[in-house]
Amino acid sequence: MNRFLLQAAFGLTLCPLLVAQQPQQAATPSTTEQLTLVTQQAAEAPQGSADIADSDHKLSLKNARTIFICSQTDFLTVSTMERALMKQKNWEKLGLSIISDPRGADLEIQVDRLIFTHIHTYVLSDKRTGIILASDRVRAIDGVVAAGPMAEQIVKILSAVRLQSPAQKGDQGL
Repeated sequence: MNRFLLQAAFGLTLCPLLVAQQPQQAATPSTTEQLTLVTQQAAEAPQGSADIADSDHKLSLKNARTIFICSQTDFLTVSTMERALMKQKNWEKLGLSIISDPRGADLEIQVDRLIFTHIHTYVLSDKRTGIILASDRVRAIDGVVAAGPMAEQIVKILSAVRLQSPAQKGDQGL
């Protein structure tokens, strides 16, 4: 009897989910004007998937204004990483703010330490899309020592996109 009740309850909870997941018919342009607009937009977009991914990564890094730091380990705290980032010479030029609320962040840095090792890792990702923009690891005896090289790598990645010289900006179209 209990088995029957469980099956009935399970079936009733899944029915709305199954109905909601039925494929929807794609909308098609009804006029020739809409069709030409779609083809023009497709012609203006980058052609290769690598071009699209690369431009999206650079655009995410360039437009970001805030960073949230999340630590998955007690060996490398958020405050240690914040201090290490702020000590970098190009940090002020980047125009980024470190915030403590993950909901308002544009970028997220997750730091961790692999268990039973001296390897500390970081992942820089776009909070809105979840795309991983950069990741690397640093071998150091503790988190305080690892924070410096990690911060240096992160600022170097951000500086490459955000602090382009005027000469480089002019040469990009060629």
